[in-house]
Amino acid sequence: MFKQFIKKRKYPVILFLLILALVIYFVVNLVSTQAKLNAVEQEKASLSEQISRQEEENKKLKETISNEDKDEYIERIARDEYDYAGENERVYYASDAE
Repeated sequence: MFKQFIKKRKYPVILFLLILALVIYFVVNLVSTQAKLNAVEQEKASLSEQISRQEEENKKLKETISNEDKDEYIERIARDEYDYAGENERVYYASDAE
């Protein structure tokens, strides 16, 4: 009778341990997934902010392009950023060397 009792109890203990292991696995998986989700949401917010800034800059650039002073703007950028000069102009650079 004692052997029968042990055999009957052995199966539910294994089943209980198996269910416990599955529950632990799913809880760990849920926590891990939640952490990844939070990281992705933060990245999404950062990218949304970057998109809005870029759209604002694009709007300014489109206004600049459509501006009637386009030639003057291009000439100013060429002179300031690329050190271009007009046809009969000479560019002099001041050096602070003594």
